[in-house]
Amino acid sequence: MADRDENRTISSDEYAEFKRQEQAEVFDMLSDATQKLLSPDRLKEYADKQAQLFRHSVSNVLLIMEQAPEAVWVRSYDDWKKDGVAVLKGEAGIKTLGSYRFQKEDGTMGMGSRVVTMFDVKQTAIRDFDIGSPSYRKVPDVIMNMYPASVEVQDLPNGELAVYDPKDKLIRVKEGLDPATKVFVIAREHAIGIMTGNGYNPRESVLAQAEMSAYILTKHYGFDTPDVDFGKMSAGYPGKEEKEVRGQLGIIRFSAETIDRKVQEALELDRSTRNKEDREAR
Repeated sequence: MADRDENRTISSDEYAEFKRQEQAEVFDMLSDATQKLLSPDRLKEYADKQAQLFRHSVSNVLLIMEQAPEAVWVRSYDDWKKDGVAVLKGEAGIKTLGSYRFQKEDGTMGMGSRVVTMFDVKQTAIRDFDIGSPSYRKVPDVIMNMYPASVEVQDLPNGELAVYDPKDKLIRVKEGLDPATKVFVIAREHAIGIMTGNGYNPRESVLAQAEMSAYILTKHYGFDTPDVDFGKMSAGYPGKEEKEVRGQLGIIRFSAETIDRKVQEALELDRSTRNKEDREAR
């Protein structure tokens, strides 16, 4: 292949063709990444990376894993620049997907995909960075009081550590659990409530997905995660369309984000209450 003349101005048609090819390559990469999720070990790697890159979409986490598996903090060039951080010269970007709205010929609005180039923090001028999770030591307490509220009990049937009761809108939690286990089992029950429509669908039908959602959230908060059988999830993927697999992972991610939003609200309320008490005590 001949070297491209960097000083040559390309036509709009050539540029459009280049962007089409670039997008096709990214979609091929996403397809390959999705196929790898048939392996339970790879699915666990995805869950670990989703916990780390919590705000990124399923597709973009998979694309980042393909191109830069060691990436820890990924942002666009403009986002880095906005914060006064320079991307190092010569660094190859990480290709991800973004969405945009456009007007169709019939006047209705549609959604399209475009390639968005991002960069990991290691590709910037930042050195000695520390992106450790903020302190989430209060999560085990605040998650007990989120709707639906949780209550500790001495025993639960079948050796369960927590069970969501849709009729009473209550999560019953076994007494004496360590903080990490408490966060995991309560997050799992919250996810079950979201995924079953608060009891309209069977608990067993979403249990594996809810455990994966709780795993991602617990790891995101920096707690040790219990063993999760990722084989239960990956075993159901053969025969499914790739978009369906990513869609299922999207529901798992949505549940984790929904729970996290409630956690953040509870933490903010706790901070505001403590600040008010501190001011009144002076």
